[in-house]
Amino acid sequence: RPPRPPQRSRSTNTTSEYVGSRLSYRRRKAPSFTGALIYAVLFLLVILVSMLFIVRSREAAEEAETRYVTIETTAPSEPETTEAVPDSADGAVPPDTSAQTVPPETTAVPENEDPAFIGPPSAIRKPKFEEIPVSNTDVHTGKLILVNYDHAFVFPESQPQTLFYGNRAKDENGKSVYALSRADISLNADLFPIFDGLLLDFYRASGCRDVLITSGFRTFDFQKQLMADRIASQGEEVARQYVAEPGHSEHHAGLAIDMVIFSGGQQYFFPEYDLAAWLVENLPAYGFILRYTEEFREVTRCAAEPWHYRYVGAPHAQLITTMGIPFEEYHTYLRQFTWNDTRLLIHTDGSVSETDGLDLPEEGFMVYYVPAEEGDTTPVPVPPEYAYEISGTNTDGFFVTVTLG
Repeated sequence: RPPRPPQRSRSTNTTSEYVGSRLSYRRRKAPSFTGALIYAVLFLLVILVSMLFIVRSREAAEEAETRYVTIETTAPSEPETTEAVPDSADGAVPPDTSAQTVPPETTAVPENEDPAFIGPPSAIRKPKFEEIPVSNTDVHTGKLILVNYDHAFVFPESQPQTLFYGNRAKDENGKSVYALSRADISLNADLFPIFDGLLLDFYRASGCRDVLITSGFRTFDFQKQLMADRIASQGEEVARQYVAEPGHSEHHAGLAIDMVIFSGGQQYFFPEYDLAAWLVENLPAYGFILRYTEEFREVTRCAAEPWHYRYVGAPHAQLITTMGIPFEEYHTYLRQFTWNDTRLLIHTDGSVSETDGLDLPEEGFMVYYVPAEEGDTTPVPVPPEYAYEISGTNTDGFFVTVTLG
C-alpha cells in the first residue's frame, strides 16, 4: 500500500488561512449593461452642453463686435486738418488736385426711422404725413355729410348756389340738353359743373334731352311749406313718408337732385326708360347714388324715391352701389378705417383692400376716418404728396379721401 499523504493540521489557525485564501482569490462580478448605458448617456450630455456653451459664447462675441462696428461707422468722423490754401489774386480758390480722401463708409439711416433702432427697417417704417388743423364746425360740411331723420343739417352762414336757368349745358346749336320744371331751381355751386357735365355727356351718348329737373337746393322755409302742402293734400301719414322734416332734408345741403324723364307728356323714372340706360349705368361714376329704395326703407325711414339722387363723390358712389348698402351703413363701414390703424384702399377696378399707408399703388383712392377732438380744431393727418379732400360726417368726425397717382 502506498504511503498516505500527510494530513493537514485541523487546527483553528490553518482553517482561517484557508478561508482567507478563498476570499482573496474570489472574482469580481462584471457591471450590468444598464449601468454602462447610463454612464455613456451622461458622458454625451456633458459633451453637448460644453459645445452649446462654446457656440453661444462665439455668437455673443460676434454680436458685440457687430454693434461696435455699427456705432463706430455711424458716428461723425473728425474733420481732417488740412493746410489753408491761399486765395488767388481774384479771390478764387484754386481747385485741389490732390488725391481725394474717401470718407469712411457709413450706415445710412432710412427716412422716418429711429436711428437708435437695430433691426429690419420694415419693422419701423411709417408713412409721411402732416397735420392740417380743421375747424370742428366743419364737421357739418362736405360731400359725405349724413343728413337724415336723426341728423339735421346745420345751415352755414353762406351757401353759394348756382341757378340752373341760364347756366345749363347746350348742344352745338345752342339748345339746352335738359329741362327744368321751374326757373328758380339751384344747386351747390361746387357741384353744379359736375352735374351739368354729366347731363351733357348723357346727351352726347344718347341724343336724349328729356331729363327734367324738378328740385335742387331747398331752404328751411321752402321745406316747411312743402311739408304743409303735402299734409293738406295727402294727409300727414303719407306726407311724412315722402317729405323730410324741415331741417332734415338732403336738399338743404344743395347735394340732392330730383329728376325724371319727361317725354311725350309722360313721366318716367330712369330704369323705365330705354334711352336712360346710360344714366343708370354711369351716375355712380359721376358721384351720384340713388338715395332711397324700398329695400332699405327700415334704415332710411323714407319711402322709395326713384327720382332722388344724392351726390357723394367718386369713388364713394361706385363703392356704395357695388356693395348695395344705404348711405347710413356706408358711414358705419368707413368708420372702421383710421389713420393710426388700417386705411381703406379703393382700387380702380372697384375692388377694395386695407393698407397701412406704405407702398401705395399709383392709382385709386385711400380713405380713412378721423374723430373730432375736443376744442375748436382737430388735427387731421394727410399725406403731403397727394391730393386729398376732407369732408365732415355731420356727427362727430371727418372722412379723408386721398387721390393716389
